[in-house]
Amino acid sequence: MATFESKARCKTCNNEKRTVICEGCFQLFCFDHVIDHQQELNQQLDHIEMERDLFEQAFNEDTTDPQKHVLLQQIGQWEQDSIKKIQQRAAECRQSVIELTNKNIHQIEATLTKLTDQIRKIRQENDFNEIDLKEFKTRLNQLQQQIHQSSNVSIQQSFTLFVNEISVVVATRKS
Repeated sequence: MATFESKARCKTCNNEKRTVICEGCFQLFCFDHVIDHQQELNQQLDHIEMERDLFEQAFNEDTTDPQKHVLLQQIGQWEQDSIKKIQQRAAECRQSVIELTNKNIHQIEATLTKLTDQIRKIRQENDFNEIDLKEFKTRLNQLQQQIHQSSNVSIQQSFTLFVNEISVVVATRKS
């Protein structure tokens, strides 16, 4: 650690005494203060060892439980956000289908009520023929088909990105 010098000023006490030069910091210390300087260096080394121990502990925790890795947590967050977006969009589409279905049902009910009234009226008046029966049967078949299919409603999938796509990228280091 040290080399002896002739009398010079000590870095700590500033007195002119026989000194030793520290090969690490190149400062001059008298015999009284060279030990203090060495103790200070020991304290710094103790601090570095403590930081290393804390790092090793955190490192071991991260490697024993890979789910704690920051990138895996980001992927998990992306997944949850994407699921929420999809669930929200699905709920909106379901609501639209329900509203359109209800509208279709109300239209069918109105048409069925009108058809029922017409059938009752001609039966009551006993004024009908094969043409009327054929017309009623056709309209009834149309209502039956209409209830099973919404002729102007369908599900369409878009090929644009609704959910942001993620990927893993490895950056190359420049030497």
